[in-house]
Amino acid sequence: MPWCPNCKTEYREGITHCTDCKAALVASLDLKETKVQNATSLLVQMEGEQKEIAKKLVDFLEYSGVPASLTEQEDGLIAVYTAPEYLKDAKRHFRAFYSVETERALEKAAEDAFLSGEEEEEEETEDGFFAEEAESTESEDFAQSPAEAALRSEKDYVSSASRYSDYRSSGFTFTIFGVLGIAFALLNILDIVPLFHIFSSVIILIMFTAFLIMGIFSFVKSGKLKAEADREEALTSDVKKWLEENITEDTLRAYDEKSGGNEAEAKGAEILYLNRLDYLRETLLTAFPELNAALAEQLIEDFYGAHFD
Repeated sequence: MPWCPNCKTEYREGITHCTDCKAALVASLDLKETKVQNATSLLVQMEGEQKEIAKKLVDFLEYSGVPASLTEQEDGLIAVYTAPEYLKDAKRHFRAFYSVETERALEKAAEDAFLSGEEEEEEETEDGFFAEEAESTESEDFAQSPAEAALRSEKDYVSSASRYSDYRSSGFTFTIFGVLGIAFALLNILDIVPLFHIFSSVIILIMFTAFLIMGIFSFVKSGKLKAEADREEALTSDVKKWLEENITEDTLRAYDEKSGGNEAEAKGAEILYLNRLDYLRETLLTAFPELNAALAEQLIEDFYGAHFD
């Protein structure tokens, strides 16, 4: 019979995840250590000086029921591995960890700058956990791995409304410049405003015709995105309403108790916070399976920050 490695609860055959803490079930409790030893799938690599961050990531993964191990490599990098069958879950948990560490680092950089009496430009970057200076690069902060690149692409999210606005604005810009440029080129070709040779006028005509085509394409694309943006806006409204009606402090405390909240709190408020966000994300995506995962993460963080942070 399968067991939960965290709650030590026994389940009937056919169930794969714990209903309380969402951890993947194991055939026996003795297999948990074996899973950690078999953690051979690379999740992410970090610079050597980020060892403490790597340790926190491993703690968070293990608390969430995902086996993980930390290895110091010969090239000075720190690698975090997980078992192959847990890689998908590990990526999802790491996405939450990555988001929180970025926010915390930016806040710390701002606080340090304020206390030192200096104004320091804060720049969030996708090349590392964070950037304390505008010149921060991927090689300085966070060594890229295929798993990390995938996590970043999943994390990035631009709303349909924003894309609709961008395409519509581009449509107006390209169309106006295209029409004015074509008119100017025709005036030259017809020798009404003879400022250029005929060959130059033809080149100008071709160039601005391309602008006009790009403008038309942008309008067509914005028309498709408008319907998508309306659906997304309605879905977002439903999600926010659902969160307000179903997620309370009591809901989170009940989850903390079921998932070993005391243990998480002992490891730090950050792990407790990350675990709560992960629970909310899974709950929300179960209630709204059509919801984009990155949008769900954004809505959850905004909701949690406004009500519980």
